Amino acid sequence: MQIVRLSDAPGYDSAKFVAEPLLDGTQANVRIIRLSPGQALPPHTHGTSDLMLFAVEGEGTLETDGGDVPFPAGTLAHFRGDEELRVSNRGSAGLTLLAFLAPPFPPR
Repeated sequence: MQIVRLSDAPGYDSAKFVAEPLLDGTQANVRIIRLSPGQALPPHTHGTSDLMLFAVEGEGTLETDGGDVPFPAGTLAHFRGDEELRVSNRGSAGLTLLAFLAPPFPPR
């Protein structure tokens, strides 16, 4: 068993977004993403990995082909590996996300 705490993960960086490994398993992995106000992840996909994206704190925006979708703390989204992830923080506070990926991404 392994335990990690969000308080031990990298904090916000106003100069660049934070996307770091948090926990690695044999069948899945978790990354922590921190977006300061005004930051966004570059649009990307995850190959064959499913992504479960959980908003821990703050409020983000998921940009979809059908329009923008609010993504506040406590919300969970699922993306197939071939679906493009486009997430931004347009708010005034930090946005912390947990990205659960199975199988692990990037592939090993």
